[in-house]
Amino acid sequence: MANQVKQAANGSQAGVDKASLWSRGVVTGDWLSWDRIGFACLCSAIGFTLGLLWMLVVPNTYGAPNGTLLMDYLSFWMAGGQALNGTPEVAYSPAAFSALQQQYTGSDTVFGFFYPPTFQMLQMPFALLPYKIAFAVFIGITTGLLCLACRLIAGNWLLAACLILVPACANNAFHGQNAALTAALYGFFLVGIERRQMVWAGIALGLLTIKPQLGILIPLALVASFNWRTFLSASVSTLVFAALGVAVLGFGTWQAFWIQAPVASAMMELGGVEWVKMISVYGAGRVLGLGHLPAMMVQVVFALAAAVCVWRVWRRTDAMSVRAPVLVGGTLLVTPFALSYDLTLIIIPCAFLIREGLRNGFLPYEKVALFIIIGLSASTSPFAIWLGMPIAPVLPVMLVWLGLRRLQLHAAHPEREHLDGAVAGSV
Repeated sequence: MANQVKQAANGSQAGVDKASLWSRGVVTGDWLSWDRIGFACLCSAIGFTLGLLWMLVVPNTYGAPNGTLLMDYLSFWMAGGQALNGTPEVAYSPAAFSALQQQYTGSDTVFGFFYPPTFQMLQMPFALLPYKIAFAVFIGITTGLLCLACRLIAGNWLLAACLILVPACANNAFHGQNAALTAALYGFFLVGIERRQMVWAGIALGLLTIKPQLGILIPLALVASFNWRTFLSASVSTLVFAALGVAVLGFGTWQAFWIQAPVASAMMELGGVEWVKMISVYGAGRVLGLGHLPAMMVQVVFALAAAVCVWRVWRRTDAMSVRAPVLVGGTLLVTPFALSYDLTLIIIPCAFLIREGLRNGFLPYEKVALFIIIGLSASTSPFAIWLGMPIAPVLPVMLVWLGLRRLQLHAAHPEREHLDGAVAGSV
């Protein structure tokens, strides 16, 4: 009898231990403590720095036969150089621009330039520098701007520094891409909205037109929230920015850009940009064997669902811990043309969610969900390449889910919105 009681007690204790382990490990995420996160960020910073030094200083497998570093930034730097030479339209001629790169690198590896002339104009100062120095300076400045945006959101430089060390940001830096810049502009826009600085928010949006596919849902959000000042400011800023591009580069460059635009669509459809490296619903469909039209139809379904979520959230609440995840997650679900480094954009909604969690408590499963989103932000391509599992769209879906959960909380406790706005404005 005593043995039976003891076994029952042991079984009961084992059940309690399992429940406790699930609660601490998954529900509350208590193991994600600041000391562990800080140590991981320190290791990431060391690895990040050493990796960039290895790539930029030490001869490696990413170099052309003549030693030129073959990374995405090469196309930015050379496009800026063509603008300085008075021939900016060459960047929008695939054949001529490819030949120019091959002549410079001695390699068959070439990179397209699909950005509007305004971004080419921004590259002109960097093109005055030697290539690798320009690479380092561009990444340093744009990552610094992203750190500043995170500081404005989180109110803490240490937390901001940790946020720019997430894997997606490192992936962006190693490619020499502009996702840190676009994420920073997105952050400035959302901070401006939160702090009621609507004109500045609109100016940030005007600059964000260097990557127009990231702004598809923003007009919908502004209309839903009746934010006409930001809408007007963004419209004027866009026109002024474009006019400046015309003044500096000439109207013919814009014509060349629009003529080249279908090339990007064709490359996406034909796999010129590898589908396994894309993070869109369309890319996932192609990896899974769908044709162009079926994959695009699935993309449209997700895009419509994302638009509905954005409209609902931006109409019903001012809380940025709700608005930011739904808008950014929806943005990454709407566009069919997005690559792995574009997941750097998730840093902004994660910053708002972490700030809210630290101040008012994390919701069940929220910390673990954030850990998964951040942890996998640079691993989507390997999953698709090695395992045939295009998991990238899952991350923005999780962001939208986190935002909608927060919406339910704010609907039940509307006083939290006023508290959040007051605290954010005082940071």
